[in-house]
Amino acid sequence: MSADTIKLSPELESYYADRKLMWRNMALIMTANAGWAVSFAFLNPLMLLWMNNHGIGEKTCGMMLAGNSWAVSFLVMYFGWKSDNFKSRWGRRLPFLLACVPFIIFSIILFPLFVLIPMLVFLFIMQLLASDVKRSILPLLTIDCVPKKLLARMIGLNLMSSGLVGFLGIRYGVKLADVAEWLPYLLGAVILCVTTWAASFIKEPPVKVAENPGTFKPWSALQVGWKDKRNIVMMLGVGSIHSFMVLYETWVWLYAKNSLGFSRGDCAEKLSWSPLIVAVMALPIGWLIDRIGSNKVVIVFWLMELVAFFLFLQVGSLNGLLALAIMMSFVNPLYNGADVMVYKSAHPSVIGSITSSNSFLRNMYIGLLIFLSGLLIEKTGSYKAAFLMGIILSTAGLFLLGVYNYLIRIGNRQEAAAAVEAEKIS
Repeated sequence: MSADTIKLSPELESYYADRKLMWRNMALIMTANAGWAVSFAFLNPLMLLWMNNHGIGEKTCGMMLAGNSWAVSFLVMYFGWKSDNFKSRWGRRLPFLLACVPFIIFSIILFPLFVLIPMLVFLFIMQLLASDVKRSILPLLTIDCVPKKLLARMIGLNLMSSGLVGFLGIRYGVKLADVAEWLPYLLGAVILCVTTWAASFIKEPPVKVAENPGTFKPWSALQVGWKDKRNIVMMLGVGSIHSFMVLYETWVWLYAKNSLGFSRGDCAEKLSWSPLIVAVMALPIGWLIDRIGSNKVVIVFWLMELVAFFLFLQVGSLNGLLALAIMMSFVNPLYNGADVMVYKSAHPSVIGSITSSNSFLRNMYIGLLIFLSGLLIEKTGSYKAAFLMGIILSTAGLFLLGVYNYLIRIGNRQEAAAAVEAEKIS
């Protein structure tokens, strides 16, 4: 089903026609995304570096991140399905968003105060799991609150806000940690409080919720998302085409520290430019995705991943690290072309089930990818072996998306032929 053929109720038509409301909602969502970026732009790298400095190796870090990806594969289905069918005076999504933030704040405030491995692992996992709820809900608000034809551009605006925060956070947040290790964590907690409070004023669309949706089963969302079996091929391609990007984002800080011998401050100075460029390029790339479609964009995305991989093989200096970070900053927003391919096929009433089916496959895959890469790094002592695996699997993802597009073309021809035959008979 294309975005143009989805039938909306008069109430939804009126909601999406109100551009003043749309921009108000987007301003609040961008604010929430900016606060969310705090946890992922510079606090997570600081957490990984802190754990690594206190005896937690790549294999253990990989196992925790992999386990979280596997957990979120199911959590995103539950919260996607649950929020699709949830009724409250505050909306469908917002109650879940507001409920998870105290756990994130609690874990990040305490984290730099401990050096014992069990406590660090416990707090890191708590932060990951609470963040999983937010990861499941916050993107749905963007998809809910804007017309499908503007979706990629609005996602681009979110990347702009989170990119600006990422630039400032990495560049100056790490310097705060050099003054006092706990200082950036406390600042991050305050920012999360303020930006989440701002998100509570978002007005969700008037989607009619089923009176008796039944009880959730692990396969409830998948029955919706995989009703068309071709979607499985598409979602496998969407999940695997960004393998190299995933491994870059997971390991680049530890690679720079452990393999290249760069200090935390030097890494921050060079890597901080990446989110700033993402912020600048996000909206033009979003416009490009809306204009020319996802298929062409994902090919460009893969080609740039390939260039970034060969650039990675040459990194031996801080300027080389900067060049790699700049290249990856162009790669990142192009990946939205793959996600938009999924988003634009879904009706607002089941968007949580469709996107969570996609997230289920993607996160199961990412968990396995990170787990295997962590083992590979510790076994070989080389980050290059892991990154080689990433670019090979990204190429496999491009092939799967090609298969999906072929299946769609075949299906369209069959439907057109059937329509002609039916017209002849009538």
